[in-house]
Amino acid sequence: MKIAISLPEQVLATVDQLAERRGESRSHLIAMILSRVARAKRDRDITAQIDALFADKTLRAEQKRTSDEFIQMSTWTKENW
Repeated sequence: MKIAISLPEQVLATVDQLAERRGESRSHLIAMILSRVARAKRDRDITAQIDALFADKTLRAEQKRTSDEFIQMSTWTKENW
């Protein structure tokens, strides 16, 4: 999809220099950068949700109990990690 955006002259110059060094088009470089930023934001959001879940003492205790039970019945206990 095509869009129109306005960028400061220096930002555009930097993007063009980087795209040229990488042998990519300006459009491809900008799309890749935006994709990475969006993925990083999503990953931070997911991590925050997981951290919030494990902040719950009841859930944390349940997870610990489950993992202890798994280790006792698993053959992995003989593995060195």
